[in-house]
Amino acid sequence: MKAIILGAGTGKRLQPLTNEIPAPMLPILNKPLILYIIEHLKKFNINEIKVTLHHLPEIIDAYLGEGEELDVKISYSLEKELLGTANAIKRVKSFFDDTILIHFGNCFAEIDLNDFYYFHKSKKSIISYAVVKNKSIQDTYEIFFNSNSRIVDFRYRKKRAQSQYISAGIFLAEKEILDYIPSNTKFSLEEELLLTICELNLNAYAYVLNGEYLKILHPRDILETNIRLLKILSSSENQIIFGDTRKINKEVYKSIEVPVMIGSNSEIKKNVTIKNPVIVGDNVIIDEGTVLSNSLILNNTYIGKNLEIEDSIIYKNLCINTTRDFGIYVTDNFIISPINKSKLKDKLRSIAFRILDIIAALIGLIILSPLMLIIAIAIKIDSKGPVFYRSKRLKQPELVEKDEKWYRYEPEKPVFYLKFRTMKSDIHPNEKILGLNVYAEGPYFKAKDDPRITRIGKFLRKTSLDEIPLLFNVLKGDLSLVGVWGLPPEEAEELYQKGVSEDWLKLKDVAKMRFKGRLGLAGYWQSRGRSELTAEERTIHDSVQAITHIEEEKLRNRLGDYRSDSVKGYISLILDTVKSVIKRKGAY
Repeated sequence: MKAIILGAGTGKRLQPLTNEIPAPMLPILNKPLILYIIEHLKKFNINEIKVTLHHLPEIIDAYLGEGEELDVKISYSLEKELLGTANAIKRVKSFFDDTILIHFGNCFAEIDLNDFYYFHKSKKSIISYAVVKNKSIQDTYEIFFNSNSRIVDFRYRKKRAQSQYISAGIFLAEKEILDYIPSNTKFSLEEELLLTICELNLNAYAYVLNGEYLKILHPRDILETNIRLLKILSSSENQIIFGDTRKINKEVYKSIEVPVMIGSNSEIKKNVTIKNPVIVGDNVIIDEGTVLSNSLILNNTYIGKNLEIEDSIIYKNLCINTTRDFGIYVTDNFIISPINKSKLKDKLRSIAFRILDIIAALIGLIILSPLMLIIAIAIKIDSKGPVFYRSKRLKQPELVEKDEKWYRYEPEKPVFYLKFRTMKSDIHPNEKILGLNVYAEGPYFKAKDDPRITRIGKFLRKTSLDEIPLLFNVLKGDLSLVGVWGLPPEEAEELYQKGVSEDWLKLKDVAKMRFKGRLGLAGYWQSRGRSELTAEERTIHDSVQAITHIEEEKLRNRLGDYRSDSVKGYISLILDTVKSVIKRKGAY
C-alpha cells in the first residue's frame, strides 16, 4: 500500500509560525511532525510515499530528500495553486494503483493501520474516514454515521459539540473515488467530497479512533502538545531532563525540578531559572539570568539576558505568546535573534571569497585608476554636476506585515552603490520615460535611449565603465564580486510584495529567495544578458544565484547550483560577466 501526505497548505491559522516553517515541519519534542507520520507508516510496511507541496516546499524537500535516510521512497507533487485536499489527490491519480492511505500533514494518531485497512475492505468502502470525537475544535464539519458505520450526513458546527465526530485527517481510498472529484476545481475531502458522498449515497464509512490523537491547528496547540508529551515521557521514563545536557550550566542543571528537553548543541548559561516544563531545540543559546516557564524554544535561536519568557513559542526573532494568542517579530538582536552556525568548511570558504574580493578589488582599482581619472575629467567637461553618484539599493526591502494575531516589522537593509554619474544633474525622472522601459511587465525598470543620459554617460553605460567605482563597495564589504544585483527601493518593494506578474506565474516565493543572497557585481543575470532578459528570466536567475548563499547547508545543497559555491565557479562567473560586458549584452 502507498500513502499520500498532504503538506501543501499555507497553515493560515498557524501563522505567524507558518510564515517561516511549513505545518508538517513544526516540531514535536524536537522532531518534525511529518517524521512521526512517516515512521508510523513504516511500522505497517508503507514505504512508498508522495508528499504534496506548495507553501515553502524547499524546506520539506531539503529535510526529507528522496527518503534514503528514512529507508522509504519519497516523491513530491508540487501544487502551483491550492485547490483543496481532494483535488490534491486527483492531481496524482497515476500514483493510485490500489487502495491508498491519505494523511493530513498537520495531525498524528496512534492508529492501527492494519485494522483500519481490514475495516475498509470488509465494508467494501470506496473511501473510509478515520474519525475522532470532537472535544475542543470549533468551526468544523461533523460527520454522522449509522450503526453500521456508514456515513449518512455531515454538518457545519460553529460551536463545540463534544458528542459528535469529526474527521481525523486520515483516510483509505479506492481509485474509483477520483471519479467523483472534478479537476481544476476547489474540492475538499472534508467538505465538498462529504457532500457528494451524502447526496449520492456513496459507500463510504467512518472508522472511530480511540487512541492518542493530535491535530495542530493553532500555535497554542503546538505548545500544549509538546508540554503534554514531555510530561508523559517524564512520567514513563522516571526522569526530568532529556537530550543533550553537556552545555547546561552546572548550577542550573542542579536546580531543574520540572521536565525539560534540550536539543543538540544547545547552551544554557548561568543563573537561568526554569519554573515549568520547557522544550529547547537544537543550536539554542539561553543567556544569563533569563527565566523560562512553560515555553517552546525552536532551533537556531538566541534568547538574551535577564528576560522572563512564559507560555511562549520563540523561533529566531519571532515571539508568540500563546495566552494572548499574538505574535511579534523582534528586531532587537539583544533580546531574541537567529543563530546561524556554519560548518568550518563554510566559514573557510567565506573567508577565501572575502580575501579574493579584497585582492581583486585592490588590483582592479590600481590598474584602472588612470582610466578612472580620464573618465572623471570627461564627466566634468561634458556636463555640470558631481563626478560620482550614490545610488540607493536594497539587500532587503522594509517589511511591514500584519494580521489579527501577529505583527512583523523589519527595517530595510540599504547599500549605496558608488558609480560614475551618467545623468544630467538638473533633470529628474518624469512620466514620459516610462514608455521606454525594456521590461514588458514586472517591477523592474530600465529605460532604453533615456533622454536624461549625458553624452559621456551613454558611452559609460554601454561599456559598463560607470560601474568601476563599485570596487570601492567591494573593498568596504557592501558587495561581493559575485552575487545578486541590488534593486532600487521601489523595485525591491514591489517585487517582494507582488511578485513578477499578474497571472499565476507571479514567482512571488521565487522572487523572495533573491533577498536571501548577498549582493554582488557578477552573477547569472549579469552574465546572461542583463536587460535583454524578461522579468521572469531575471527573477529566476537572481533566485538561483541567491540559493548558493543560503546558510542552511542541507537546504542549500538540495536546491543549489554549485557553480558559484567554489572558488573555480566564483572566478568563472566573474569571467563570464566580463565577457558579457565586453559584448555589451543588455547594456543601455
